Amino acid sequence: MYKAPSIESGAGAAAKLKDLQGDVLAVTMPIPWKVFQAQCQWEPRYVHMVADMDQDTLESLEASAPPFDVVVGLGGGSCCDTAKYLAWKRGCPMVLAPSIVSVDAPLTNMIAVRVDKSVTYVGDIFPEELIVDYDLIRKAPKELNRAGAADIASIHTALYDWALARDERGEAYDATAAQQARACLEELDRNASDVYEVSPKGIDTIVDLYRREVEFCAHLGSSRPEEGAEHLVAYNMEHLTRRHFVHGDLVALGLFTMSRLQDNQSAWIAGLMDRIGLRYRVPEVTAQEVAECLITLTEFTRWSKTFYSVVDSTPITADFVDETVAALFS
Repeated sequence: MYKAPSIESGAGAAAKLKDLQGDVLAVTMPIPWKVFQAQCQWEPRYVHMVADMDQDTLESLEASAPPFDVVVGLGGGSCCDTAKYLAWKRGCPMVLAPSIVSVDAPLTNMIAVRVDKSVTYVGDIFPEELIVDYDLIRKAPKELNRAGAADIASIHTALYDWALARDERGEAYDATAAQQARACLEELDRNASDVYEVSPKGIDTIVDLYRREVEFCAHLGSSRPEEGAEHLVAYNMEHLTRRHFVHGDLVALGLFTMSRLQDNQSAWIAGLMDRIGLRYRVPEVTAQEVAECLITLTEFTRWSKTFYSVVDSTPITADFVDETVAALFS
């Protein structure tokens, strides 16, 4: 059952971590920990540096970690998810202080772990307390903070696919959830310049839209309102290359390509992504890799048995691939 977190935002807000009582285990990484320590000296009882999100690593950590009263996740998505994993397994209180807003991990109940280099989701624990420290978050590269908006912008293509599945396959559809999702996309559009600047208002916008999105998806019991064919592009690119990318970059690539396949206001969504600063021309991806990803996308969706989308209803032709890749890299 969804439980709304207590969210405290402000410059230097993470300093309140010093007030936590009992034995505290801080789960972090070297860079965010160093940045945090520069602005706030705090020595919790235990500090654990996250190495990876492999399931074996997490199971070993939970088995070997000493007893603690509170776990703090300070850092990016991996730090927050590791803290969530420990809180879920130990049944203890948890406080999350993200050092970046590039993913929605600090707000979701699921924990992203890797099994054989593929992401799977385990657990069920909503964060109760979230600290949004503007000073800490703004120390991260702007392009990585901007990337967090991709999982809100994805509503554009996801709603198309959801309606398509309703019309062509009789899939259950919730008009209220779809309206709530559309309102989030409109809010992102209105605050695009603040998101681009990573201003306090921009940070609050991303966090609040994450919160709203997680809430209506939790009540719905599905991520349909925000996950469509654009995410399938991201999953296939990782599957093909076996490389790790910034999640928001790949989702933005999926938005650019799949909005064109849907014939769904592709110029508008590309313009929104430009105003936000989303990198749909993924820095580490070549034109050849984009082409291969699109060519194999239908096969990938059938193999992985994903949800119904435009990929199932509209052929991805050689001409479409050539034109889309040319438009992307022009």
